[in-house]
Amino acid sequence: MTRSHRTILILVVGTFIILMSTLVTGAIVLRLANWGLNRLVQNESITVTEVGRSIADYEIPTSYDEEYAIEVADFSLVAYRNTGQAGHIYLIQFPGTIDIDPDALVQQLHQVADDNSWTELVAVHHIPCSIRGQAATLVISEGFSHNGFRYRSASAVFTGKSGQALVNISGPADTWDQAMVDTFVQSLH
Repeated sequence: MTRSHRTILILVVGTFIILMSTLVTGAIVLRLANWGLNRLVQNESITVTEVGRSIADYEIPTSYDEEYAIEVADFSLVAYRNTGQAGHIYLIQFPGTIDIDPDALVQQLHQVADDNSWTELVAVHHIPCSIRGQAATLVISEGFSHNGFRYRSASAVFTGKSGQALVNISGPADTWDQAMVDTFVQSLH
């Protein structure tokens, strides 16, 4: 075996060892990430209820089921899904040390929605309301989902039990139930 063959063989074997080490390390990291995410995202009904009640007390509409709850670094999120059609209710609690500008938050949410699954998201109504005894503004927006269906979204920033919180309700525009939205928002206490 010549010196150049030996060098090539060493490079090939070395590259193979590095590749295998990277694959094994990647597999371990992915398993740990999966384990960690499974511990963070909990979809047990009692957990969704507990996390939701740590944000605010409320009455979920009968057409919605608990979907999931997440608690990470003093952030809490609960999600409910509409059982009869597309639609969700989200409640998000921010840490008490974070002061949120409601207008800036709504604008950022619209930008995120524009970049992901909504297009032409436009605020169509600003409805004054009271949440947990404080004045708030429910912003009704309309846009198109990634598959071309017109959707509506209602969002409001309010003071939750441990800091500022956000409520977001979304669903198809053609079956939008503003009375349900108003009733849910009024139930937040």
